[in-house]
Amino acid sequence: MTKEEIVRKELSDILYDFRGNRAIESEAAQKTYERLREELSHTAVDLLSQDPAEVFENIKKRYYETVLAIGQLSPGIATALEDVKHNIYLSTYDGDIGDETKTKVTRETRFDLASITKMFTALEALKLHQDGLFDINSIINEINTSPYKTLPITVLDILRFKYELHTSGRLDKPGITLPEFYDFILKPEIGKNKYMYSDIPYIIAKTLLPNTHEFFNEYKDQLGFESLSYDTAGVITGAEDFMGVSDPKARQMTRLGIQPGHAGLFGNVDDVIKVIDILNNGFLSPTNLDVLVSSGAGAYYTPVYGADGKLRKYTAINHGTGVFIEHPEGLKASEVIPGLSRHAFSATGFTGVYSTYDLDNGFATVFLPNPISCAACEPNIHAFHVPENNRDLIDNKTDEPYEKGTIVICKYDNLHKVIKIYSPYGHLLDERTYTNITNQLKLEQFYTIFKLRLTKRVATLLATSDLEIEHIDKEYSGGKKFAKKI
Repeated sequence: MTKEEIVRKELSDILYDFRGNRAIESEAAQKTYERLREELSHTAVDLLSQDPAEVFENIKKRYYETVLAIGQLSPGIATALEDVKHNIYLSTYDGDIGDETKTKVTRETRFDLASITKMFTALEALKLHQDGLFDINSIINEINTSPYKTLPITVLDILRFKYELHTSGRLDKPGITLPEFYDFILKPEIGKNKYMYSDIPYIIAKTLLPNTHEFFNEYKDQLGFESLSYDTAGVITGAEDFMGVSDPKARQMTRLGIQPGHAGLFGNVDDVIKVIDILNNGFLSPTNLDVLVSSGAGAYYTPVYGADGKLRKYTAINHGTGVFIEHPEGLKASEVIPGLSRHAFSATGFTGVYSTYDLDNGFATVFLPNPISCAACEPNIHAFHVPENNRDLIDNKTDEPYEKGTIVICKYDNLHKVIKIYSPYGHLLDERTYTNITNQLKLEQFYTIFKLRLTKRVATLLATSDLEIEHIDKEYSGGKKFAKKI
C-alpha cells in the first residue's frame, strides 16, 4: 500500500469504529462525529506531507498551548490523556498549588477531587455487591444495620440520585459536634422533587457500606492507587485557604473522623485516569459495569423552582451510578461528550475537576485544576489578554473564538468563580462560570486522543522507528507564557 492509501484507510477505520460504538443517535452526537472527522482529516493531510514524528510533535504542541491557555484561569493544573488501545499516555503539569510556598505542581501533586469522590464510592459499593458483601438492591430502612428508618428506598436509588434527600440540620455547620451530626443525618426526609442531584445520598450510602475504611483501603491498595486518599498530608492544592478539603460538609466530616462518600478524596492525575485500566482488567463484572453506566430509569428531569416557589423549568439529568452518562434522549449536557459509546461516563466536581472514560472506544481524559485557592490571586482577581490565534475561549453566542486582545477577568469570591469577558474596547461580552470554560478543554483532549491514535497507526504501518509516543510527560516551568498579565 502507498502512504496515501494507508492514511486514508486508517482514517476511515477510526471514524467507522467510533461511529459504530455510538450509544445514542442524536443531533449532538452527529455534531461530535463531524467535528472529529474534520479534525482527523486535517491530521491526515499533514501525514501525507510530513513525517509522522513531526505531525505528532505538532499535535502535542497544540495540546500544550490549549492547556496553558485554559490554565490561565487557575493557579495550578494537571491533565492526562490515555489511549489504552494504542499505548499512548500524555500528562501535563502547570503552575503551583496555590499557597504561600508557591510549590510547583508536579506529577505527585494531589488535587481535591471534589465530587469525583462519588465515582469512587459507587465503584466501592458495586464491588462489595459483586463480592456478595453488600446488596445495593436492599431497601434502606429494612437493612438490619441501617439507622435510616425513614427511607423506604433502595441503596441503588440513592446511588443514582433518584431522590432528593433533606436532613434536619446543616451538616456543614461550623464546629458541628459528632452527636449533632448524627442527629441531623439519621432522619433524612425524601423531598418533593424526584431525581434531584444532592450530596446527601452519597453521605448516607457511604455510612451503609460495611467496614468502609477497611474495604476502601483494601481495594485501593489492590488496584495500585498510590495517591488516592482522604488524608490531607503531603503536597495538596488549596490547603492554605480551606484546610485541605474544599467541600464544607466533607471538611466537617473529616474533622469528626467520618469518611465522606460525596467529596473529600485527594489524588493525582495518574490515579484518576487509572480507573479505565482497572475496569478494563475486570474490577467489575459486565453486569455491574452496566449498572455503573445506566440510569435504570430512562429519561428524567429535575424541576427547578424560583424563589417564589413557582416552577421555572425542567433540567435534563444524565446520571448513572455515581457518574454522568449520555442522556437517554440524546440531550446535550456539559458533563458528557455526546456521541461516545454505551460504556462511556464522566465524573466531575465543583472545583472544575473532571474525568471521562470510554471503555469501548478505549480512551480516558483527566483535568485537575486548583481554582479554589486564591492565595495566588491577589486581590482575588486574575486577568489576562486572549493571545493571538487562540482557539480555546469560545464565544457562546457565535461558537467562534474571541479575537486577539479580548480581556478575561476571573473573580474569585470564596467558592464562587465568575469569569467576565470583555472586548478589546472594554465592552462586556459574556459572564460565565469557571467550569463553563474549562469544559472546552474536555473536547480538545478528546480530539487530541484520536489525532494521536491516527498518527501512531500510520507510523506503525509505515514502520517509522523514530516515533516514540508510548509515554510522554511534560512538566511546565514558568508556565503561563501564552498570556499577558494585566
